[in-house]
Amino acid sequence: MKKVLLATTALALTAGVASADVSLSGNARMGIQYNDGDNSIEKRMTVTINGSTETTSGMTVGAAMNIRSNEGGASDGAGDAMGGAYLSGARVYMQTNGVEIGVGNIYGALEWMNGVYDASAGLTGLGWGGLAINTDAKGYWGWDAYSSSGNGAEGVEVMYSAGAMSAHLSYSDADLGSASSRTAAAVSYAMGDWTVAAGTQSSTTSTEDKMVVTVTGKVGDIGLGFAAADNDGERKIALNGSTTFGATTVSAYITNEESASNNPMGMGVAYDLGGAKIVGGVARTSSGTNRADMGVSFKF
Repeated sequence: MKKVLLATTALALTAGVASADVSLSGNARMGIQYNDGDNSIEKRMTVTINGSTETTSGMTVGAAMNIRSNEGGASDGAGDAMGGAYLSGARVYMQTNGVEIGVGNIYGALEWMNGVYDASAGLTGLGWGGLAINTDAKGYWGWDAYSSSGNGAEGVEVMYSAGAMSAHLSYSDADLGSASSRTAAAVSYAMGDWTVAAGTQSSTTSTEDKMVVTVTGKVGDIGLGFAAADNDGERKIALNGSTTFGATTVSAYITNEESASNNPMGMGVAYDLGGAKIVGGVARTSSGTNRADMGVSFKF
């Protein structure tokens, strides 16, 4: 795998250059959080720097990284501090004919899988207990994902899309700086308003072995989602729904985790201001903690 990383990097560096582009984009939010009796200010700003170039053969090569600041000053990640904000690790990539290869701070196959994050609510996610691959028994966030405030997985991934089908394979190695060595794969297929996806992960940390399936779609103006996962023997399912009327979207989710004391559930409301949204939500975690938030989010 180390040889794959070196070969991929060498190919990106030696490609002929035809045109180049550098762009800035980002998102921000501000508001207030409630966590079982405690109130706190919520604020975040993330700026993404993306630079890419197209070779004379038509291949796109590029790299992207983030600058992030959270409430309390700098982010709580492990990146390099820079005046109250943190720099993420870079993701370097190349694209051609529906195939994208990325190295470094990779997206991760399960993180990028369709439907995984649909069961969520509020401005901040309110603990993200609605994710079928987050469990009390086996832990939260046990998969590779792009980090906006650290080096991330330091892995390699291949993404492919053709028509209604897409596939994603990712790998990270503990010897290269990852918390665990993880191999993950996900595939999805779209059929009209409905998309079916399946994913799996094998890890050197036994509690991180996962299998998950999702189904997402619409019936009229109502969005529906289902996710079921086996997290190293800990089963969890999540159901979610949403509806939009005018500028307002209401969403809700409920889950069932095999050995949890409570079933995490939540509800959210978003009002579109045109260029920004007022977002709020309430949730109950698997430990029975009540959480809520409200604020404004926008992209730029």
